[in-house]
Amino acid sequence: MAGTDSRDQGNYQDDTAIWSGLSGLSEAQRSELAAGIAPRVVDHLDQCLDWVATEWGAGRAWGDHAGDAVEWANQLHAYQYVLRREFEEALDRDLRTTTYPPHYDFSGTQYAGGDSGLQVLDDYQSTRRSLRHKLEGVIRANNRYSYYMFQQAASEGHRFEHAGWAPWSPLHWYERLIETAERQFGRTAMTLDLMRAYVKCMGRTGAPMLAFVVETIDECGLVTEPPRSPEAQESESVPQQRASWAHYTGASPSRSAPESTADGDPAALGLGTAGSAGAREMPTPDADPAAWAQWARALVQAQGMPRSAPHAAGAPDGGGAAGAPAPHTDGERAEPGSPDFSRESLTPFILDLLQGMFDHIFRQVGFNSRVRAAIADMQFSLARVVIRDLSFFRDRSHPLRLWIGSLINTGVRVSPDDQAEGNDAIEAYVRHIQESVNRLRHEADSMDRDAAQALLDDWLFAIEEEDARWQEQQDPHIDPLRQEERAARARRSLTICVLETGAELPERSAEEIAEAWEDLLAADGDAAKQLDQTVKDVAKAICKHATPQEVNPMVQRIVATAREAGVSEERVKAVVQHLGQAHLQRIRASGDEPRFDPQERIRARRSVRFEDDDPDLLTDQDDPYVFEASRIQVGDWFEFIGKASGETQRMALVWRGEATRRFLFLSLDGVTSRRHSLQGVAHEMREGRMRALPRDNPLDAMIR
Repeated sequence: MAGTDSRDQGNYQDDTAIWSGLSGLSEAQRSELAAGIAPRVVDHLDQCLDWVATEWGAGRAWGDHAGDAVEWANQLHAYQYVLRREFEEALDRDLRTTTYPPHYDFSGTQYAGGDSGLQVLDDYQSTRRSLRHKLEGVIRANNRYSYYMFQQAASEGHRFEHAGWAPWSPLHWYERLIETAERQFGRTAMTLDLMRAYVKCMGRTGAPMLAFVVETIDECGLVTEPPRSPEAQESESVPQQRASWAHYTGASPSRSAPESTADGDPAALGLGTAGSAGAREMPTPDADPAAWAQWARALVQAQGMPRSAPHAAGAPDGGGAAGAPAPHTDGERAEPGSPDFSRESLTPFILDLLQGMFDHIFRQVGFNSRVRAAIADMQFSLARVVIRDLSFFRDRSHPLRLWIGSLINTGVRVSPDDQAEGNDAIEAYVRHIQESVNRLRHEADSMDRDAAQALLDDWLFAIEEEDARWQEQQDPHIDPLRQEERAARARRSLTICVLETGAELPERSAEEIAEAWEDLLAADGDAAKQLDQTVKDVAKAICKHATPQEVNPMVQRIVATAREAGVSEERVKAVVQHLGQAHLQRIRASGDEPRFDPQERIRARRSVRFEDDDPDLLTDQDDPYVFEASRIQVGDWFEFIGKASGETQRMALVWRGEATRRFLFLSLDGVTSRRHSLQGVAHEMREGRMRALPRDNPLDAMIR
């Protein structure tokens, strides 16, 4: 964070012209930010000051300063009101000012005279800067949703060169608080311990306040894009892995923070040496069959897997995948050291390994009996294919390996207790699984890599079509939510327009504009964006007392764009009438006319909860679970555990609204549903009653 001292040197080039600070916001927006943010931040500061005074009063202080703690507590009690008042005045001023950049008494870094090297800092300055870095780490670790929303709000519109300069940033609050403390207590150990306590307090109790601040900056229109992790390098087209087979267990769901990586320690999860470095090294694909047999046997023994039996593996009595004799079944298998040991002799060893791996997968996540039977039915046939192409174990991109992963991840969508009979959706997925498995069994003795690729491609095509069909069938459940979303988006956009113009809009005019906006949001694609922008222009013009001659051309652009987009004439006519009424009522409004209140919209957004949210839900939390909840996407599958019954049900997210923060989850059979708010989803995750089903390949988690 740079301060005034970094701009005093002649060699510093001022490039702040591209940064706008809050100058791009209207006075109404800045006032709303100040009225919403400052009191809540100051109230939290009061809580922190009370807490540190209690700590000091009990003789608890940093380092070897315990002997000074009681005296510090007395001084803090004497000056607490002054600290609060000066901090509040500074923060309120920062939220209303249009000057850029902010000026701080001290920045933590200074440029040495005549060159770009950093000055050596004394112990006080170093500790001061270190605590500021620690605060950033605390917010980033414990309040990721707020952290990235603060970053996003600072970066949009080139507002701040450094996100910590924004007045809604905890780093900015840190600067203002320590400036105030230094004026009262000097650059002393007491001031540093006060800031150390503030950092701790922010980590302990800051989440509700941060969530409140996030809602305020969002509703004031400072964030138009969802928060994104700046470290994320993956393409937007690649689905993020938020659950992995490497971390998924069959035991009670963990209450630890959600994992976001597909890596893990398989050995720690009981996967044995199939996934750990202690196993016998995997041979190369062209190695002697005896080496592969010894490797497979070592893994089976390390994991305590039972040796296979032909029936368990899906092999018919006395027959292989295509009626050939099953070679070397239990009691007859050739040993790796025998002179006649061949590739064909590998079958029972590979079969043991595959059966053990599938059994482990079945234990990790409960499977529907029909799905499990279909998958188990292919193990013998799979072993026959694999012994001819042992790169299956080494190559994560092997088509057969990808096919198995997709097959399993599709199968786990069916809840263990679901009855497929009589339900078209479940029957369709089970049928696709069975047909694909049967194809493997029929082609096992001739399947090469190209045939495996064809099997994978046809499977993925069939499932993609089935997924699209299933999602389309959920439209009756989703349509009412789409209507709610359009209404919420219209009112949110209207709130921002009113704040941006700083106008007082009559309530009746606001309702008419919102009705027109809601109708037009039903359009699709580029036309929806054009209509949205044009309605925004009309709304701002009405707010600013524009004349009919100024507004009419905008309305005509709306009509032309709506017709090109296929909006019905009836709806176009209704939109024109709504906008006409809104303009007329704005012109004729009397002084005592009820006014549209943006703050009411913001208050409603903060307290939102939906039908299936836990009655114990706190609607203003911010922790890693809120961030994880904000990242889930339509098509993600989850396992829910009933709070009262303890019963499990697997459901997909089929709808989420950005404006309403509403999430709709549905089971595969379409019978069970859940409707949660963003905070409701985070709460279910936090309580361990909702966990994402793995999307990575379970074989990758076991074979390393």
